Parts: sequence; C-alpha cells; structure tokens
Amino acid sequence: MNTNTFCVIMAGGAGKRLWPLSSSACPKQFRDVMNTGKSLLQETFERAATLFPARNILVVTGIAHASLVREQLPALLPGNLLEEPFGRNTAPCIAYAAYRIARENPDATMVVVPSDHFISNDNAYRENIKQGAAFVSKHGGLLAIGVPPTRPETGYGYIQLEKHDPVDGVYRVKTFTEKPDEARALAFIHSGDFLWNTGIFAWQVRGIIEEFATHLEPIHLLFRDDYLNAERPDDPGNIERLYNRCPSISIDFGIMERAARVYAVKGDFGWSDVGTWRAFREVSEKDERGNICREGVLFLDSSNCIVDLPRGSRVVVAGMNDCIVAGRDNVLMICSREREDDVRHFEEMLK
Repeated sequence: MNTNTFCVIMAGGAGKRLWPLSSSACPKQFRDVMNTGKSLLQETFERAATLFPARNILVVTGIAHASLVREQLPALLPGNLLEEPFGRNTAPCIAYAAYRIARENPDATMVVVPSDHFISNDNAYRENIKQGAAFVSKHGGLLAIGVPPTRPETGYGYIQLEKHDPVDGVYRVKTFTEKPDEARALAFIHSGDFLWNTGIFAWQVRGIIEEFATHLEPIHLLFRDDYLNAERPDDPGNIERLYNRCPSISIDFGIMERAARVYAVKGDFGWSDVGTWRAFREVSEKDERGNICREGVLFLDSSNCIVDLPRGSRVVVAGMNDCIVAGRDNVLMICSREREDDVRHFEEMLK
C-alpha cells in the first residue's frame, strides 16, 4: 500500500447483543472473543499494520474506552487516537477521521475498517482492501467490500450489485438495504444479486468530504468551520462542542444509500460481525453434539449449548439443550437460545 493511503479503525460501539461477553465497560472489540489470545481490536490492528505505515493508521473510539485502546495497542502512535466524547453513529465518526486526514493530506485515500469483526482469511482480506483502495485512488467514487450471504440474516445490511460484468473485479452498486425483515432477506439470497455489507469502505478523502457536503451538510459545515479552521481542532472541549451539535446517523443511511457513484468488491475472507450469540455460534468450533465451549467444561447429555466463561472456570452442563451460559465481570447469564433476542436488554435491566 502506498504512503498516500490511510486506514481508519472504528473502535466504538457497545455490542449489546453479545452480552455479557461484550458489555458497556468492555465491548467485544476489546475481548478475546474467538479464544486466540488476542482481542478483535488487536487482530484488526495487526492486519492493518501489514498494509499501512504506522503514521497512517488512526483509531477512533469513545473517551471511556481510550485507555483500553492504549493498553491493547502500544504500537499506535499517540496522536493517531481520536476520542469521541459520546457515540453519534458511524457518519460523525468517519467525518472526524476524514477531516483529520484532510488537514494533513487532502489528496489521500482512506480505508475504513470495523475493529470488532471476525476474519478467517487474512491474506484474502488484505488483497480485497488493496484492490478497493487502488480502484478509488484511480477512479474516485465510494467503495464498499461485501461478502456473499450464507443465510437470511436480518441483523446485517445488504448491498445489491448491478448485473453487468465487474471492471477489475469491482461492481457498480444498485442499492443499499439496512437490516431487512426475514422475508426480504430470504428474497435477497435467492436473487443472487446481494452481498452482506461488512462495513469496510474505501474512498478518496476529498471525495468523501464532497459527499458529506452534498448529503450531510450539517456535519460537513460543523467539521469545516469548527474543526478544519479551529485553532486547536483536537482539543477535547472543541470535539465535545462539535459532537453536541452533530446528528446521529450511520454512513450507510446518510451517504452510501444516496451517493451516485458507489462500487463494491465481492470479498471472500470468512467474515462475521460476531454481533450475536447466533453469529458467534456460526464461526465457532463445535463438538459432535453441537456444543461450544472453552476449556474446563464437561458436557453430559447436553446438545447445542454455548458455554463461554473466563479462563480457569470449571463447569458441568448436564441434561441441557439449546442454552447459552456466559459470564464476565461477576455477571452470569443463563439463557435459552430461543430468547437470544432479549440479550441486548439484560445489562440495562440489571442496572
């Protein structure tokens, strides 16, 4: 990757649907979700470090989790950690990073990657990112990387491709759809025209700023006037004032669904957002009866159970089927898999 290309790692979000493995105090990006000995954030940073020079890697996170980022990523340059005072969804997050890069290099290319996703094929992931970055560096436009869907998932966004042949492996995008109902998701899969939206994007910095000016003018004006032209733009007080006035909106809804020149690369790198216990089950190894666990668990006459407890725990699960047993930080959850959709509410209910 050339020195004119920057990587922005988004490390915000609470991951409530994977509670208590993911919690407001320690969201899933800071956890060793896949039992590899590294957090999802650490794995994301290590992949980026093989593609981008250290000075070109930025991480955006909430103030409450900045210390976790510093602890887990000692190689991140101190000035490259952008701290959000509170969450405003992905559009302000991306705007903050884009205008920050524009101060240094307005002609740069920008790649955006989430920090909390599972990738099984690092080489394919890197090749797809290089492919996308090279395309927008040359042709402009906005580019998303998607993966072929494997089930009618209602928790993901979908990218519909134009039917014409791709150019250099890059397709024109027809539509973006956020989290459809099950019937529509099933129709998307049967059509063969859709990809899951992984949240990985590439564009020229100048280009994304133009799109903010066109489609999200309030955010553009805030960052242009109160960030680019500020005497101390990254002062925490300035960023808080800016975010207080920012609307909360996703980049998908705010720009990707509305922009005229949108492209997609069809990725094949074993992707999951690991955002729910259902998704966790999809990418985890199972025993002969469909059970998933770390070490120290004994199953007796039990099937299709998920047991995820801190290392060193010793557990016996007897006569149980289709349940989730998970614990972190002095909290234990025992939940039927049928009630998985309720998990997102449990942390708040305990409070």
